[in-house]
Amino acid sequence: MKAVDVLISGRVQKVGYRAFTRKNALLLGIKGYVENMPDGKVHAVLEGDDHQIDKLLELLRQGPVVSQVRDIKVTEIERAGHQGFEVR
Repeated sequence: MKAVDVLISGRVQKVGYRAFTRKNALLLGIKGYVENMPDGKVHAVLEGDDHQIDKLLELLRQGPVVSQVRDIKVTEIERAGHQGFEVR
């Protein structure tokens, strides 16, 4: 089990990116949250099985069809014990 802090940049707001993230996180059993940032980026905290997080990160690099992901920064963090997955 691991936890990561993820910062996604590009055309990732107003394109369904947070809903895409939540849907896939729930399907993969990942806990945490996703939120828009004032600078146009999307921030997420993901907690779960290493393999499942890696799979979600692959999906986040692609994003929903109308998004354009330019960069993803992933930092490993300590788990906080999130319950469920929320869009903030």
